Amino acid sequence: MGQTIPAAAQESTRIEIVNASEMSYDKDNNGDVRKLVGNVEFKHKGARLFCDSAYQHIDQNNMDAYGHVRIIQGDSLTLTGKRLFYEDDKQLATIYDEVVMKDKKTTLTTDQMVYDMQTNVASYTHHARIVDGQNTLTSRYGYYYSKSHDLYFKSDVVLLNPKYEMKGDTLRYNTTNSTAYFLGPTTIRSDSNLIYCEQGWYNTETQISAFSSNAYLKTKTQVLKGDRIYYDRMKGYGRADGNVTITDSVNQVIIGGDYAEHYEKTDSSFATGHAIMTQIFDGDSLFLHGDTLMAVSEKGDTSRKTNKHTLFAFHDVKIFKSDLQGSCDSLVYDYRDSTIRLFTNPVLWSGLNQLTADSITIQVAHSKIDRIYLVNSAFMASRADSLQEGTLDSLRFNQIRGKIMTGYFSENKLYKIFVEGNGQTIYYGKNKNDQMFGVNRAECSNLMIYVKENKVQGVTLINKPDATFYPIHELSTRELRLKGFHWLDEKRPDKKEDIFNNRISK
Repeated sequence: MGQTIPAAAQESTRIEIVNASEMSYDKDNNGDVRKLVGNVEFKHKGARLFCDSAYQHIDQNNMDAYGHVRIIQGDSLTLTGKRLFYEDDKQLATIYDEVVMKDKKTTLTTDQMVYDMQTNVASYTHHARIVDGQNTLTSRYGYYYSKSHDLYFKSDVVLLNPKYEMKGDTLRYNTTNSTAYFLGPTTIRSDSNLIYCEQGWYNTETQISAFSSNAYLKTKTQVLKGDRIYYDRMKGYGRADGNVTITDSVNQVIIGGDYAEHYEKTDSSFATGHAIMTQIFDGDSLFLHGDTLMAVSEKGDTSRKTNKHTLFAFHDVKIFKSDLQGSCDSLVYDYRDSTIRLFTNPVLWSGLNQLTADSITIQVAHSKIDRIYLVNSAFMASRADSLQEGTLDSLRFNQIRGKIMTGYFSENKLYKIFVEGNGQTIYYGKNKNDQMFGVNRAECSNLMIYVKENKVQGVTLINKPDATFYPIHELSTRELRLKGFHWLDEKRPDKKEDIFNNRISK
């Protein structure tokens, strides 16, 4: 039966003894020691402590408790273990062996814990396991702030959820809003993607998150990087801003920009703001810029074993490759047949040659440019007097015009062009001193033009040609312009950086 403690005894200690089946004193063992046995209960500063037995060191203001140790603080926190050492001056409790802390929906287990009852902060250094709803967290050591419901984890931090696994070096977890805050290198791995960051947060209930500091999101085929990444796992939606890159490992394509979005369910992305696509070819790369770049996967294509992505580029599109440059308003790069199609005022430059048409298609094979198709109003022009200065009207140009042109490439270099339908040419003849002495004007249904080192080396007229050779000064340069001639050299990007500049002369 419990004993009532005399008032004098209660005044001799800061701890109030509420109940004990037996109580005795020992003054010969390092000062006054009060021994309590059976259904022991204490009160101290709003907390209640239960145990099977206890030794209260009156002179030292501390206490040892044994067997079914339990601390209850407030209406939510319960702490249990097999034994306890309590320093009442500091209100510091150290609990040992099979320690369990419960706070509403959170349960923490470890082998040893120190609980500061003044600050309501618990700490552990012997690994701990925390269960909070569907989340299970483990770490080597950490802190729990019961007032703010914050858990701080350090070293070998792991958060397991049925949908993903989170690993990190340092992490804060709030049990009220179920949000994890990353304070060091962290990876989040699921069946659909892997996320890495060194700073950010993740709401484990809504599965909405934000990442920064070397952050990236990696799917089976793409990697999204940026200074800041926002991700909604439920919707399969991610966005990034600041130094954004989207790398497509299947098609060897990198898309960059100031801002980008990625949709997992359709495996599609778009980028804006200094948007650039880099297509990796053998020994070279093609750089493409547009106001907006969008990569879309074919609907229903889940295996991605075949290249079924399509890239769209919109407005003020520019292309730069060391041996090929281009400009147009919009472009479609279809990886299924490895074609790049240019629309609305398209123009390409290959060496000294300018090519224009209503639409232009670049055919890629084995990571190299194989052919170029110019459809409707196809036109090729090059400077005949490339060393001569003067106004556009005074300059001389070799010109080829036809309904359709097909340009053939070898090792990414243009070596011949076939013209089909309504072929017309103006070609200047030169002597061995590279001086122009005349001009040949010809019309023919079909033509074959041979190119070497980016210069026209010869023209073969096919199917009833009609040609006339004129002395160099007999016709003016204005008379030697085929219909549809436009010299667009000011639009040409001379280097990679020029694809971001609007050099068009209006």
